[in-house]
Amino acid sequence: MYILLCGYPPFFSTHGGAISAGMRTKIKAGEYQFPKAEWGNVSQEAKSIIQQMLTVDPSQRVTIDWVRRQPWFHSTVPETPIDIRPFFDMENYEQMKVRSIFKKKRKILEN
Repeated sequence: MYILLCGYPPFFSTHGGAISAGMRTKIKAGEYQFPKAEWGNVSQEAKSIIQQMLTVDPSQRVTIDWVRRQPWFHSTVPETPIDIRPFFDMENYEQMKVRSIFKKKRKILEN
């Protein structure tokens, strides 16, 4: 759900690997953020659900049944403008990686 609302995962490696020691530490500590650039238009209710889903202690973490019963999933979605500029920021490593994959596939198709 985090990825669906902002476009990237709550935990990621800054070195391009599948997982790094720093990433593992953040996962275990439940360290993630809701950066304003991507999360400014996301409701507090949605953020609260995500926080409860990402609770480190499994005995305290909500279940999928609880999540599915939340009114946020059943309410009308307000018209919210989506700012896609962060997805095209060349400084964003993950985006560059995705672009690289598309370029390689396009090159294969062109040949």
